Amino acid sequence: MTKWIIGVVVVAIIVIAVFLVFSPRERPESVKIGYLPIITSLPVYIAQENDYMGQGGIDAEFIQLQSSNQEIEALIRGDLDIVAISSAVPAFIVETIDPGKMEIFSVSELPKEDQPFDSIIAKMGSAINNITDLEGKKIGVFPGSTATNLLEKYLISKGVDISGVGFIPITPPNQLPALYEGSIDAIHSYEPITTIAIESGDFKRIHKSVYAEQLNNNQGVALVSRSFIETRPEIASRAIAALNMAFDFSRQEEQQSRVLLVKYMKLDSAVAENVVLAHMLRHDEIDSTAMQDYADRLYYLGELESRVNVSSMFYTILE
Repeated sequence: MTKWIIGVVVVAIIVIAVFLVFSPRERPESVKIGYLPIITSLPVYIAQENDYMGQGGIDAEFIQLQSSNQEIEALIRGDLDIVAISSAVPAFIVETIDPGKMEIFSVSELPKEDQPFDSIIAKMGSAINNITDLEGKKIGVFPGSTATNLLEKYLISKGVDISGVGFIPITPPNQLPALYEGSIDAIHSYEPITTIAIESGDFKRIHKSVYAEQLNNNQGVALVSRSFIETRPEIASRAIAALNMAFDFSRQEEQQSRVLLVKYMKLDSAVAENVVLAHMLRHDEIDSTAMQDYADRLYYLGELESRVNVSSMFYTILE
């Protein structure tokens, strides 16, 4: 009888152990996170390197896309749960058309004119030396409608006749080859393309930041699907907390962060050392008034067909 009882106890222990090991509650939760091949995606690389998602019990799939428009579309379709970095413009546009689909949980720092994240560059030896020389030329731009529209408006405001200017959407990896080969005459470049170009000695900066002068606002946002929040609130909170850790790390450990650009973006060490970083601010650091001002300015610039109440888009952390 005693042996029988011991046997039952042993079997019960084995069953409990198997349940604990293979219980769905113990398995990492899958979360799909979109990002762009630009410097502001640095927190994605930090999160991967330090396994912040894994520490939070999350199996993160980081998916690279080529434009903010693609990211927003994927988020709305449910193909992504989170977008780590996007232009705020397409998010605002969606909010005017189909509100309540996403929430903002982080924004980029304000652009700095003396540390331009964006620039206009041309080939060394080119006759293009300032923005007025861009008339009748082909300019490579970041894919998506926002980059082209804002650059057009900026050039017009500076007295540049854009009637003969061609704005050519080109993904970042193909921008410098296109400029070098002559299929375009200039690039409105983002980091790290600008620093790569300048460090090579083959290209020159003809104009500093367009955005710092035109839109001195927090232009980048990190987004979370509202459907994701509603269906898996705890997982959404943990994923955002993991990215918050990455946002903080990039600011507090800048030199270590730059090293990751060599590993994950395959940048030359000199480029990684000199590239302009655009840090992200956590949801509790967002200036809601400044973001509303940005949306209003986009409306007056004609980028938005109607005004947006940005306060309704902010993520609220679960208590």
